[in-house]
Amino acid sequence: MYDEVTRMLAPLAVPVSMRKGEYLQRIGVVANSVVWLHSGVARTGFITETGNEVTLHFLTDGEPAAAHDDLLRAREDEPALNFVVAETAVHGYRMDWLEISKLTMSNSLLRDYYLRVSERGIIDQSRRLYLSASPAQGRLSAFRREYPGLEQRISQKVVASFLGITPQYMSQLLRNDGMSK
Repeated sequence: MYDEVTRMLAPLAVPVSMRKGEYLQRIGVVANSVVWLHSGVARTGFITETGNEVTLHFLTDGEPAAAHDDLLRAREDEPALNFVVAETAVHGYRMDWLEISKLTMSNSLLRDYYLRVSERGIIDQSRRLYLSASPAQGRLSAFRREYPGLEQRISQKVVASFLGITPQYMSQLLRNDGMSK
């Protein structure tokens, strides 16, 4: 199924490259595209009312980089509530969300694929919510299981944001983790 979907979406794909720190999607702007990552790491998140940055999840090689809820909001021309930023240099293919949606409506294979991807996203989001109730050391262990090798590719500050802790507490966790090995 994956190969067939890739073949159908290929005509919509435009190669893109972005540097670390560049936004694939900005808060307050209608989300009109998705970037399929060939290589690199992107991060989705939002800014709280008090100005704190919250990391929701990471996207890596072979994954679509977009905030799905913002793509759904775009149907009503509503602005994005989330950002997607390149955490490393990113290379991939940008596709127009409206074009993907039109193609999906006219093709049952794409609809089935979209449904499966959406279901997987709901399961992943649920797992991350359960993990957020764990102690910080447990969240760090879960992060390492969910994103093997990612800790070496991104900043400690970003990992701390994902874990919902301060960078200072992250340093303490890592020191304690090093002592227990």
